[in-house]
Amino acid sequence: MGHTFASRDELEGLYAEYNEALDDGAIERWPSFFATTSSYRVTTRENVERGWPMTLLHCESYGMILDRSVAIQKTLYFLPRMQRRVVSGIRVTREGPDLAHVRCSFAVFETLAGEHTKVLASGRAEDVVIRQEGALKFSERACVLDASLVPNSLPVPV
Repeated sequence: MGHTFASRDELEGLYAEYNEALDDGAIERWPSFFATTSSYRVTTRENVERGWPMTLLHCESYGMILDRSVAIQKTLYFLPRMQRRVVSGIRVTREGPDLAHVRCSFAVFETLAGEHTKVLASGRAEDVVIRQEGALKFSERACVLDASLVPNSLPVPV
C-alpha cells in the first residue's frame, strides 16, 4: 500500500473549515488557510478554455491575500449578506510526497436582506495543497466560475 500525502478526512476537513469560516463571516480567518507562499485567483471557464490570462481577482502572494482580507473587513462597503458554500467531489488529481493537486466542484448561495436566496457562483476549484507546520494549507487556489458573467460583485472569497 503506497503512502499518500494526506488522508481523505484531512482534505475534506480543510475544505469544510475554509467554507465554514467564510460562511460565518470570519474573513479574518481566511488567510490562515493559505501557506506563506501562496496565490488565490478567480477566473471564468471561458477564460481558461480560450487560454486567456484574465482574472476577476488575483492575489499573487500571501501578502496580497492578507491585504484582501483587511480590505474586506475594514474598507469595502457592501450590503449585508449571508453566504453558504457547498463543495462536492473533492478529488486528488495528482500527488507527490509534499503536495496534492486537488479538484472539486462548488456552489455559492447568497441571501441579501429581504431577498430570496440565489446562486451567486458555481464552478470548480483547482488547488495545490501542502502541509505547513503540521496543517494542510492552500499553496494555490484557483476558482474557475462556470458563468462568463458574475451577477454581482464578489466581495467575499469563493
